[in-house]
Amino acid sequence: MCFVEADWHLHGHHLHGHNLSRRDILSASLMTGAASAASLFFPGVAYGAETADKNGGPGTAGVNFKWFGTDGWEISFGNRTILFDPYFQRIPTGFFAGKFNPTTPIQVNETVIDQHIKKADHILIGHGHWDHIADIPFIAKKTGAMVIGSETHANLMRAYGVPEGQIVQVKGGENMKFDGYTIEVFPSLHSMGPTKKFAVPGHRISVPELPKTVGELPEGDTLIYLITIGGRFRVFLMSSANYVERALNGLKPDVALVASIFSNQIHDFTPRLLDALNRPPLILPTHWDNFERPFSDGAHDLRDVFGDAGNLDLWVRDVKQHSPNTKVVVLDFFQSYAA
Repeated sequence: MCFVEADWHLHGHHLHGHNLSRRDILSASLMTGAASAASLFFPGVAYGAETADKNGGPGTAGVNFKWFGTDGWEISFGNRTILFDPYFQRIPTGFFAGKFNPTTPIQVNETVIDQHIKKADHILIGHGHWDHIADIPFIAKKTGAMVIGSETHANLMRAYGVPEGQIVQVKGGENMKFDGYTIEVFPSLHSMGPTKKFAVPGHRISVPELPKTVGELPEGDTLIYLITIGGRFRVFLMSSANYVERALNGLKPDVALVASIFSNQIHDFTPRLLDALNRPPLILPTHWDNFERPFSDGAHDLRDVFGDAGNLDLWVRDVKQHSPNTKVVVLDFFQSYAA
């Protein structure tokens, strides 16, 4: 496991007007209890998040979560495997250098995918940007998985030659029943930067030519999913730091995968979301890392790029202030957590 460099915490990076001091780190160590001294330098831990221990969680629910970085997840239970926005390429597009190049070629490293993806029953698409959807066509054809997404996402799958029988087009409101579990779909929204805009908006209302660049993969609607296993264990999946509050009220998930980058651009993002979800007992942060750095660099949040808007410590502090009993567990790349 890799950790954030100590000087990111101790020199020059401001947390709402003050620096994180050695005293703050000591206090955080006492607060988290089991956190090792090294793990304090992993994003989120300084204000109350935990890292998974060697056992990867209690495992009492029989549901396993594995993080691929970005918003990519494998959720497995029994003999079922569900993928959410699996993305492995980490293509440098200039996005985090303020020089986004929409003509950056799409790349698919089949060797990396084959190393980490063995099977899948469903692939859920949160939204259509390259860091969510670019690897899905190859994975869908490799595994034969059912791919669930919006009209745009479905048309992109068709452009890549994913068989029509594998594509399920949704818009939010669907509640699909399978053998021992359900997948419910909710309309949602993409996060907003300081200009209240985001890169590569738009839709594909018909099947386009084969996309070759990241700029040819628009957002195409953002969706949230709720997986209910055995009629009792609920998993909430979001792909970007925004939501339609009224669509989520009363969901009460047991585990919530929550994105936080630019959440400070949304009014009361954290308290409204936690209240809508009845303050979930477990949150697994998602889409918090710099996804243009290679896996070999380890997981880094985006505080050095976006300041407070990319600082996972600050967001965890907000969670803990509003819902102190919510457990926040931050995973490293390809690490698993058994809920």
